[in-house]
Amino acid sequence: MPLRFFGALALGGFCTTVSLAQPVQPQGGPASTVAGWIETVTLPDFDITLDAKLDTGAKSSSIDVQDLVRFRRDGKIWFRFTIKGADGKTATIEQASRRVARIMRAEVDDTRRPIVRLKICLAGHVAETDFTLTDRSGQDFQALIGRKFLASRILVDSGRTHIFPRRCEAGSK
Repeated sequence: MPLRFFGALALGGFCTTVSLAQPVQPQGGPASTVAGWIETVTLPDFDITLDAKLDTGAKSSSIDVQDLVRFRRDGKIWFRFTIKGADGKTATIEQASRRVARIMRAEVDDTRRPIVRLKICLAGHVAETDFTLTDRSGQDFQALIGRKFLASRILVDSGRTHIFPRRCEAGSK
């Protein structure tokens, strides 16, 4: 009798494994694009390309900026900042502030970072997304792309990098 019980458990585990291996259909759309955990992101409005880490553990996205300046325009808070692309090309950008995020990390005091909305192209997907502005010069990648952008668009293959061309060509996605 116990042998049949263990056989049923083994078969049950096999069936579960098979069902998990089926193609994933994200909520509200067709199957997502599979990208590597490191890809090139293009800021098409500024012709800038950046190396980015696709981070499913992060809710929001973050981008490396220099010369961050806060100012007022038409009664609203704006930020001027410079982004340096992977090829050395720079762009100075002015964007209205969406809000200020409170960033909480272990072993470090809470910090506040401004958030702006930028259009990006990643793996043929073009969309606007919110970015926290910060100095990422001590990080390995110039941008971090979080779940808010990835959701229903891109699945991340943690064993691969740079699946897509270095320059993002926008598709119909």
